[in-house]
Amino acid sequence: MNLARYVPTFGQALKRRYGERVHKLALNAGFTCPNRDGTKGRGGCTFCNNASFTPHRRPPPIASQIAAGRAVIARRTGARRFIAYFQAYTNTYADTEYLDRLYREALGEPDVIGISVETRPDCVPGKVLD
Repeated sequence: MNLARYVPTFGQALKRRYGERVHKLALNAGFTCPNRDGTKGRGGCTFCNNASFTPHRRPPPIASQIAAGRAVIARRTGARRFIAYFQAYTNTYADTEYLDRLYREALGEPDVIGISVETRPDCVPGKVLD
């Protein structure tokens, strides 16, 4: 089923606004989650198999990941605008000052028009939303 035939999609709205398709750049900011650190559980979550997309090493800086991802996607698709997608684990599970710095760093990169943040609903206090 082609959802775009029935309802306006976010992708369509971005294309209308920017005149081209906007692509996501998957990022790993080195977060963990309460099911990995023992706060709420042990061993991880049944919904999130990050081993499938996350190597077992410290991730490169966000700017480096964005530059590398931008180059690959632009070469493959010709894309010129991107959304920084904080993908691995719970990307609001940190101090709000750190989150603010990290998100602003991504938004400060050329051609990054927004961010998308993967998280858990129980890890989004009001302070993070502000």
